[in-house]
Amino acid sequence: MKRILLLITLGFPVALNAQQIKLNKGQKITVSSTISQEMDMGMGQMKNNTASTAVLEVKDADNKNYNAVYKLAKFSMSFDAMGQQQSYDSEKNEDKDSEMGKSLGNNIGKEIKLTIDKNSGKAVKEETAMPEKKEADADNPLVGMMDMLGAKDTETAIAESVFFLLPSGKKAGDSWTDSTNTAENMKGIKRYTVKSITENIATISIFSEVKGQQNIELQGMQVDINIFAKSEGEILVDTRNSLLKKSSKVADITGTMDLMGQSMPLTSKVIETTEYN
Repeated sequence: MKRILLLITLGFPVALNAQQIKLNKGQKITVSSTISQEMDMGMGQMKNNTASTAVLEVKDADNKNYNAVYKLAKFSMSFDAMGQQQSYDSEKNEDKDSEMGKSLGNNIGKEIKLTIDKNSGKAVKEETAMPEKKEADADNPLVGMMDMLGAKDTETAIAESVFFLLPSGKKAGDSWTDSTNTAENMKGIKRYTVKSITENIATISIFSEVKGQQNIELQGMQVDINIFAKSEGEILVDTRNSLLKKSSKVADITGTMDLMGQSMPLTSKVIETTEYN
């Protein structure tokens, strides 16, 4: 009888119960991410590459929330646009006194206190003051592009990316959709598909579309952008605690930029890979 029950179990897809975020006091999660961006606005190609390592540490917990601390441990970037090149590496002493070093260096090692909801994974910063706009960001239109796609608050965005709550009852082959509003006048939709569940690791593909319009500031000038972004990616999540193991995404962006009465076409590609340990 036991053998028959085992065969029946193996013959049907595994369906998951309601997922929960499970963390332990003192637990540290290291988030290592690389992002490669390219954009063409008709005036030449711009390239931006970043690599970062952040640590999320659980300090305490109550019935509803985890109290955690976020810290950016390492960060490097390179930016190449129309003959102008800039770079920064937090591990190079010679970069600390550069303009980008003065702008970005204060964020390295700075502890940000976060409250993380146990049921949803939503994170809230303890401090409410708006961060000062970085001079390096003001000259980088790719930063504005990422803001439009929902990446304004780095600390909470990274903390929330650590978790993924799989809806109850989902099994291999199941799909579902969510609507998203990443920013004002920006609307999107995400479609999730469970590709497999093996040894408590769920592999989920994600397809998303975002479209709308926004304004960004570029070298002191207002730029109106109409944008359509389409991305495809995949995540690996541990179903026992809802913690991600790895995520990858490729986004293709098209649209127009209106600047000083001129409209220019734009295309962009963003490739992102993140590992969680």
